[in-house]
Amino acid sequence: MDKPKQMNMDDLTSKEKVYSILELNTAVKEAIKAKFSQYIWVCGEIQDMRASRGRGHIYFNCVEKDPDSDTIIAQVSAALFAGRVPKIFNKLKSVDPEFKLKNDIEVKLLCQIDLYPKSGRYNIIVVDIDPVYTLGKIAQNRQKIIADLKKRNLLDKNKEQTFPQLPLKIGLITSLNSAAFADFTNELDSSGFGFKVFACGAHMQGQLVEPDVVKALDYFNQLEKEKLDLIVITRGGGSTADLSYFDSKKIAEKIASLNFPVVAAVGHQINTTIIDLMAHTSCKTPTAAGQCLVEKVQVFLDGLSELERSVLEKSEEILENKKQGLQNTALRFDSALTGYFQVQKEVLLEKKHSVANLSKMHLQDQKNKITNIGKDIGSYGKKLLIDSKNHLSHIDEKIKLLNPKNILKRGYSVTYLKDKAVKSINDLEIGDKIKTVFYKGWVESEVKEKEK
Repeated sequence: MDKPKQMNMDDLTSKEKVYSILELNTAVKEAIKAKFSQYIWVCGEIQDMRASRGRGHIYFNCVEKDPDSDTIIAQVSAALFAGRVPKIFNKLKSVDPEFKLKNDIEVKLLCQIDLYPKSGRYNIIVVDIDPVYTLGKIAQNRQKIIADLKKRNLLDKNKEQTFPQLPLKIGLITSLNSAAFADFTNELDSSGFGFKVFACGAHMQGQLVEPDVVKALDYFNQLEKEKLDLIVITRGGGSTADLSYFDSKKIAEKIASLNFPVVAAVGHQINTTIIDLMAHTSCKTPTAAGQCLVEKVQVFLDGLSELERSVLEKSEEILENKKQGLQNTALRFDSALTGYFQVQKEVLLEKKHSVANLSKMHLQDQKNKITNIGKDIGSYGKKLLIDSKNHLSHIDEKIKLLNPKNILKRGYSVTYLKDKAVKSINDLEIGDKIKTVFYKGWVESEVKEKEK
């Protein structure tokens, strides 16, 4: 058996074709065309959608996500050239006049596989779209979320909240510069009622809808019941794809956990989102939501008016009955009072005579006592004055003896240190300045030496 002939690198180099990069990319492009000679359908989610400046082309990434973690597991670049844009957009409008291509929606695209040899980048060229598929995927995802919410008994959780009879303090979640904001607040302002609106701005379209709305709901939910009556989530109408951002499981779960009832107005006449289903009350438009609150206040005020009318009628009836009763009582009281006063008048006359006699006797006794006391006071007063005069003279003599001037007059003196009399040598230190006061005059000196 012959041994196989071994080939060295030089032999391979001399016999095999060497490709340049451009040749290699071109060959791969031809291989792709051979493999995908026909158009193919591709399903994926639109991300990073952008339009070319001035040329009308639309570029985006078509991605596939993990159904459990929502992370991207594959993606491909896609291009929709300007020549095909009108056709595809008209096709979308024929199914839903408001439907538009945008980020985060899943689409089914008819594509041509392409590779650009100069860059070696492979992408897909969009030639057509199946809008029914996209709408179906949105509806399918929506039903899946609703089934889960029903299973966990969350769908009617917010409806268990008590709707306030006087909903004047409102937490509003919407785009602050939108027509929805203006429509809702104008409806409240025109009512003339004292509504107080706390507005929290949020994106009402796109990827930021969910985090913005959840954050706003968390903010309002931490407020005390005295500061807020209910929460309103509103935006204008839009396509099915636009409103699909409100088919959010996280927003739905957050609404179920709130301490306040929610009024939702995020669609229009033919659309109902999961948020509408979760809310305590659902309105079709921002204006309708404003009207709903105005009507609630008006019903409350009408009830007060009816209650006031009923109270007044009942009060008048009670007062009339009481008035008749008081008149009857007054007649009976007048008759009894006349007889009572007649009896009391006779009793008072008898007591008057008795009191007059007793008063005369008492006054005479007191007059005699006062005369005797006056005599005693005269003799006692003279003796008291003499004793007091002698006592005062004795005190005067003592005061004169204790007068410091008289003591100084006898040759004594008083020594001061800083205006304080010195009582002991222990109060002085060598070098202290002291002042000695005599009966006549004073001298200032310095302590040079001291001895106990």
